Amino acid sequence: MPGYPFALPPVSTAPKRSYTVEDFSDLIDSRLLKLESKREAQQRYGSLLAVLRQQVDSYRQRKARGQ
Repeated sequence: MPGYPFALPPVSTAPKRSYTVEDFSDLIDSRLLKLESKREAQQRYGSLLAVLRQQVDSYRQRKARGQ
């Protein structure tokens, strides 16, 4: 095989771990919990940012009117 600059990765002979239905169920549950908490945080911070945006807009309007 001269002329081929690529080398094949070594093949692992280690036994592969078997996963149970419970393993997959736990993994799915943990990922769902992470997504739910992330979504909740996005909603909370999104609401906070919306309030801040309203306050900034209100301030700019008052400043533009000379108040």
